[in-house]
Amino acid sequence: MPNELKELTIKELISRYDDKSSYLVVGYRGITALQFNQLRNELWQKKILMEVVKNSLAAVAFKKIGKTAIVGLLNGPSAIISGGDDPVLMAKETVKYSEDLPFFTLQGGFFEGEALSIDSIKSLAKLPSLPVLRSQIVFSINAPIVGVATAFNSILRSLATIFQEIKTQKEESNG
Repeated sequence: MPNELKELTIKELISRYDDKSSYLVVGYRGITALQFNQLRNELWQKKILMEVVKNSLAAVAFKKIGKTAIVGLLNGPSAIISGGDDPVLMAKETVKYSEDLPFFTLQGGFFEGEALSIDSIKSLAKLPSLPVLRSQIVFSINAPIVGVATAFNSILRSLATIFQEIKTQKEESNG
């Protein structure tokens, strides 16, 4: 590959990965082209990008953007998975495919500035996704408020009953 083309490829990789906070590196030795493209399309539908990179050029790009933890993971036929708004979903999908396809192997990753081991990726995949976490947070915030509202409503109902009883007693004593 001529040097100019290599430099352009490195610049493209830098622009593509510099603003991303999460990456996973997978090996794909032994996967057919059909399986790989099917997997890529399924991930793309979930807004997750999987692309094959030349290891040496990707290593240079990741070093230039200060994410050197990835460089050691680029061994053999490697693909980088990135994108999506939900790193948990990215981990879930990658772990699922690594279990379904024996030649699709997790090699490691990078999340919010920290290197991830294979076990860390599997642990991340077990977490609830962001939409589920958001709904759990809203529910946990909402539950005490509902409890307080119910308690106030009960007190008001009791007061109304007491006032009605007092009114009834006064009417009977005046009447």
